[in-house]
Amino acid sequence: MPKVFAPIGIGAAFIATSKPEQRKQTIALVVPTAVTAVLTGITEPFEFTFLFLAPQLYVVYCLLAAAMAMTVYAFGVSLVLGGGLISFFPRFIIPLSTNHMDAIIIFFIVGLAFSALYFLIFRWSILKFDIKTPGRDVTGEVKLHTKKDYKAKKAAEASNDQEPVTSGTSPVRQSNNPNARKATHFLEGLGGSENVTDINNCATRLRVSVADESKLLDDAFFKSGGAHGVVRNGTAIQVIVGLDVPKVREFFDEIVEDES
Repeated sequence: MPKVFAPIGIGAAFIATSKPEQRKQTIALVVPTAVTAVLTGITEPFEFTFLFLAPQLYVVYCLLAAAMAMTVYAFGVSLVLGGGLISFFPRFIIPLSTNHMDAIIIFFIVGLAFSALYFLIFRWSILKFDIKTPGRDVTGEVKLHTKKDYKAKKAAEASNDQEPVTSGTSPVRQSNNPNARKATHFLEGLGGSENVTDINNCATRLRVSVADESKLLDDAFFKSGGAHGVVRNGTAIQVIVGLDVPKVREFFDEIVEDES
């Protein structure tokens, strides 16, 4: 239910709290994003904006989501929505409208009531704590933050006890996250970003194609960074990482992308 009803209230709060001179830009950004979330259930642009700007708003978001589910269940409505209205209509409204219209009405009444709650609470929080949500940035920039923005921010925060790095270095390289450190170490062993031509992974291995295999370091270097071993087949390299390879791959991709 939060995928359908939370974006309505949160988007309205973003617009209502935006500066007058930035309101048109905010509307142009927020409305399509909210409509997409309501129809498809893709709420990440809102969620990562909370996490980036004010993690406490994400806590409020989750608590209201739990309260919404509890409330609609208390009224006797139980369903697995899993997405937005595009999936809701063919799965529930059309087949159940004949005999269960009361449940559908309850679903929308409770949902819209919580949309109003999201709006009131988020509007109050944004104004009370002067949170720089879209349309309130002093630079005039109007944007919703992404997962990449959030990860870069956390990496930068975690780098306070690391040695200074040169300008332009990926924030992930500065991170104390163990998977980020592995990604950085493995990339060094593979000859750097400029030597990597393709990246993939399976359940336990980071699969990489390189331009020049002569630039690769020996297996001992990879093992010192946490690898269990290396399989070499010409320019096709497999670094045996283990079950945490998806997380290592995520950081690895980000470093290569930032430095390309």
